[in-house]
Amino acid sequence: MTQMDDPPAAAAVVRPLPGTFAVRTGVADDWDEYLGAGAPVTLSRRWIKLAEGRIPGGARTLELSGDGGPSVALVGGPMDRPTGHVRFDPHRVLSGGSADEGVAEHGPHPWQGLAPEEAFPCCLLMFPNYETAPVGPGAHDPAAVRTYVDGLVDWSREQGMRSIAALFLRPDFPEFLDALRTRGFDVVPMVDRCDMDVTWPDFDGYVAGLPRKRRFAVRRELRDIALRGVVISERAVRDQEPELVRLRAQIVTKYGGTPDAEREAGSLRHLREHFGPGNVMVVEARQGDALLSFSILVRDGARWTVLMSGTDYDRPDASFTYFATMFYRPAELAPRMGITSMAYGLGTLQAKKLRGCTVNTLSAAALLLD
Repeated sequence: MTQMDDPPAAAAVVRPLPGTFAVRTGVADDWDEYLGAGAPVTLSRRWIKLAEGRIPGGARTLELSGDGGPSVALVGGPMDRPTGHVRFDPHRVLSGGSADEGVAEHGPHPWQGLAPEEAFPCCLLMFPNYETAPVGPGAHDPAAVRTYVDGLVDWSREQGMRSIAALFLRPDFPEFLDALRTRGFDVVPMVDRCDMDVTWPDFDGYVAGLPRKRRFAVRRELRDIALRGVVISERAVRDQEPELVRLRAQIVTKYGGTPDAEREAGSLRHLREHFGPGNVMVVEARQGDALLSFSILVRDGARWTVLMSGTDYDRPDASFTYFATMFYRPAELAPRMGITSMAYGLGTLQAKKLRGCTVNTLSAAALLLD
């Protein structure tokens, strides 16, 4: 009779000592366990992975260890040189080079006149979806975030970084912003973002919460749309969306870009595959068979994020359909579908404020190490 060997003992998980600062390649598989109750869903791993390519060199997990796991963690990584991107290049943002594009528009610009070689290599903290914040049980603990920032500075010096920068810092983590300022970082206004909490039971309740003049305007816009025979409806995203791609080309052209049908089609497929077709909704305005306007809403839990839109600017009857697909129909659907908040992102602030959005300022932070 052959005796079988005892199975090998499971390898013990070796965790760094509490208070250790470390950097890991990629986004940790257990990242979502760090988030904690109440953390924004768009700080989760799948939102980071959605646009990970925006982080130069690929994402890293920069973390401070605690008891049994990370205490504070952010995403980012070293940058060897500036990229020139209007929003993602810290040198362009912090030197004022993006001011004409509405980014750090009013300053101050702590890197104004600074040559790129004086700031790079740079350790960048940045989540790729226009909002950055610490996660972990210590994310709102002043002592923990101060220890994190000290560890970040020490690590960056050891790695030969000449600067540290952070972009799109959320205002609802004041402990982290205070820790940066205490350590000598310049913290400056960067961009404004818009969100809307769903506090109404139905569409009439949404309209009632708007200023008086805006209430009349919304009703008038919807009447005008209906009189033109335009129908506003919603559906799940499809495998192929040539109509949406066509309208995306128009909006890219309008704002000075070069349309790329293959890229737009790929982005739509990526959203569908990444979140699942049941979580990606198209709200569209049609006049007969013609698509006049659309908005894409991505569901994650009880939150909708508006990620893409398009309007047929060649058709006069498309007037106001953008607002109907972006705001009015989602406002009607949200309470029925259990949505408690809607994220409208950056840009077109006045239009969003008039339709019920609140505005929060995201910050940029910078520290020269030399």
